[in-house]
Amino acid sequence: MSAALPAHRLRDWPERLAALFAARAAEPFAWGRHDCCLFAADAVLAVTGHDPAADLRGAYTTAAGAARVLEPFGGVAGVAIARAGRVVPVALAQPGDVGLSHQDPARPTLAVWGGGAWHAAGAVGVVVVPTETVVRAWRCTAEPLEAARHG
Repeated sequence: MSAALPAHRLRDWPERLAALFAARAAEPFAWGRHDCCLFAADAVLAVTGHDPAADLRGAYTTAAGAARVLEPFGGVAGVAIARAGRVVPVALAQPGDVGLSHQDPARPTLAVWGGGAWHAAGAVGVVVVPTETVVRAWRCTAEPLEAARHG
């Protein structure tokens, strides 16, 4: 989620991503702590070691505060466009990649591809987001997964 995304994934990224999903399995939704933007950023951090939302952490604790912080970006989609890696077809998303879901058209949501499903911060824990609602995806590194595995 930043122009300065690292080119490679961490060697232990699968374990780190799985640990994030497990740690958030029962975490209640909380603006500025466990919301869709920070969950996606936490996934990128787990996979790459880079925090694309470092400057946004602690900046809001309410829905109104989140809207204020996201306004300069044009909202949730805008922050992903500004901070995510390159756009990839949704069907080619790889674990750790970020997607934009329009499951609720009034409230776009950032989700993370877990390898078999899209996941997002839910009211309690991490919820599965229907794949057909994900309209755009971004690579969480500056290069494709296959190249990162051989680098």
